[in-house]
Amino acid sequence: MAGRPKGSTNNPKLRDQLTPKQVASLVNKAIQKAEEGDSYMLKFILEQIYGKAVQPIGNDGGKPLMVQISGMKIVKE
Repeated sequence: MAGRPKGSTNNPKLRDQLTPKQVASLVNKAIQKAEEGDSYMLKFILEQIYGKAVQPIGNDGGKPLMVQISGMKIVKE
């Protein structure tokens, strides 16, 4: 397969510019903010540890999900 591999870029990543000491400092600061009550930082940290919460597609009451599609034309062969 020729060409650039999928997902590759020429853009430098921030993680490549940080030293391990800087990374540790940022992680400690994030944890400190979460412990001080920053709900956005707490959510971010938990998502990094456990992954984002799965949100099922559906509606209240366990009723079937109704999908309405308009603007389509049925063509018979």
